[in-house]
Amino acid sequence: MNFEAFMESIKKHIKEYLPESYQDAQVTIREQQKLNNRYMGLTVIRPGDDRIPTINLTDLYRQSYENPRFRITDVLEQISQIIQREPERFDVSRLTQYEEAKKHLFMRVSNADKNAQVLGGVPFVEREDLAITFHIAVEETEMGRASAIVTNRMMETYGVTRNQLYKDALANSPVIAPVKINNLGELLGRMTLDGMKEMGASEEEIRDAKERMDEANQDNPLIVVTNETGIDGAVAVFYPGVMDQLGEEIKGDFFILPSSVHEIIVAPDDGRLSYSELKEMVTEINETQVAPEDRLTDEVYHYDTRDHVFEKAEAFTERKRAKEQDIGKQEPVKETAAEKAVHPKRIKHKSTDMEL
Repeated sequence: MNFEAFMESIKKHIKEYLPESYQDAQVTIREQQKLNNRYMGLTVIRPGDDRIPTINLTDLYRQSYENPRFRITDVLEQISQIIQREPERFDVSRLTQYEEAKKHLFMRVSNADKNAQVLGGVPFVEREDLAITFHIAVEETEMGRASAIVTNRMMETYGVTRNQLYKDALANSPVIAPVKINNLGELLGRMTLDGMKEMGASEEEIRDAKERMDEANQDNPLIVVTNETGIDGAVAVFYPGVMDQLGEEIKGDFFILPSSVHEIIVAPDDGRLSYSELKEMVTEINETQVAPEDRLTDEVYHYDTRDHVFEKAEAFTERKRAKEQDIGKQEPVKETAAEKAVHPKRIKHKSTDMEL
């Protein structure tokens, strides 16, 4: 069954799996556009409904079709349960009154060019080719955090500026989604050790493996930055003070590799890898290992801990080269008094030649 047939079947039969109260509902399937993602969404709207879930049929088809036991009846039953789930009641003032909304304000980061259409209607802050947008957490469910993006119209209703939104989101994001920083080697090591325990490895085998990994981690200074949920955590690197904190841990400047919208990887600028090598690596990983909706960018960034500058690594390389050239053009050092004593000034004699 292809995707078109899948959607048609869902639209045609979904009411058969819903109670009588849904028989007059309007069933609609249309394209939905969100940050980093477009999908076909299903809505089933009864007269008087004020909160209507939009069900992502694109993801549902992908997940279902990958299951060898896929049956359309199972999908219809799953959709029916989602539609009938009693939504958690929330304070509407979260969306209508800014004093309440800002308590639930947080940020996400996405690729500015790829999300130009969405960004046309919302306030955002640019950081190089990235866009930081503002969102209001509505509720927490077993499927994750439900949220609403702040639009230009909402901002006008609130009577605040983009700068005020940014200031409040910077303050509140670390509260709603605290930053989480891990050494990549240690993170992979813990996952490996947990797997060994589940497989029934002996304590001696686990201890030996841990010693080998600890030794290897000394030469693997890569750091992963995300948030506590691991969802939309790449923006955590822009939280106040996080880049300077990373610089202290690494003890110097560092490169920022955008692993996905969910996390970034930090690598020390210690001369081991060039900007071009890192960019090539990021591009390859994005093309082969990261889902299109999770990709952030193919760019590599750099943080200068001395000047506190976040920029594209290419721009940093050019700025560094320009600085070195400026140093080479510095004026010669003037002679000191002692040097003048050793090398006395030559006396200039007036010419006695006369012009005829």
